[in-house]
Amino acid sequence: MRLKRFLDRRFKVLAWLRLIRLPNLLTVPGDTLAGFLLAAGSSALNWPRFFLLALPASLGFYTAGVILNDIFDFKEDHRDRPRRPLPKGDISRENAGMAALFLIGFAAFAAAFFDAMYVAAPLIVCIGLYNIGLKRVPVLGPVLMGLCRAGNLLLGAALSAHGVAFPTPALAGAAVLGLYIATVTQLARGEARPGARFTPRHIGQLLRMLIPLQTLLCLAAFPQFPRNLLGLLLLALLPLHRRLSRRYPPS
Repeated sequence: MRLKRFLDRRFKVLAWLRLIRLPNLLTVPGDTLAGFLLAAGSSALNWPRFFLLALPASLGFYTAGVILNDIFDFKEDHRDRPRRPLPKGDISRENAGMAALFLIGFAAFAAAFFDAMYVAAPLIVCIGLYNIGLKRVPVLGPVLMGLCRAGNLLLGAALSAHGVAFPTPALAGAAVLGLYIATVTQLARGEARPGARFTPRHIGQLLRMLIPLQTLLCLAAFPQFPRNLLGLLLLALLPLHRRLSRRYPPS
């Protein structure tokens, strides 16, 4: 009986890890770190607030968005991805919905602590609009997804920026990141259908390339030398992302 309970709990944990697309969480810290460094200029960096507030907020918003994506795509996944945790029945939509709402509330709470609600509020709106159906609208859907990832970068920038005016390097970094994600999102349309030009494996590889891109954005924060070299540590996540992708499909 104990063994059965242990196996059931382990099975549930694995289902949640598949639901949140665990490998893709590794691509989130680089967004926030790049924004944090790009917006700082010659200002001092508040690392405790970065690790305790900005990074958890960014991870919370991203994870909530991923869960909501599967909730609203339930019928489509039932047809094209029947082994995903929701259509397979490993996790109920009700529990997934409660988890997503909790994560959004937690992330907003953390963002409020470093006065970043002017970034968090539009980010929540973009996540909601994308998932309720606008993701299927040509051009607009990929643009919204790009704005979500750009918002993650600006969460980090909000820690270093003075007021609501972001410095040009941070805005440029957000634009580059948003454009890349919008392009990948466009390429991923119909990825699960037979004969798709870009398969989930290809999309997973493109998502993995976010990490080197984030590294370059961190290195572009020249006024923060040598602290901008911390971006090089992100490259250590590449082999882990590749390894996890074999077990938890990132797309």
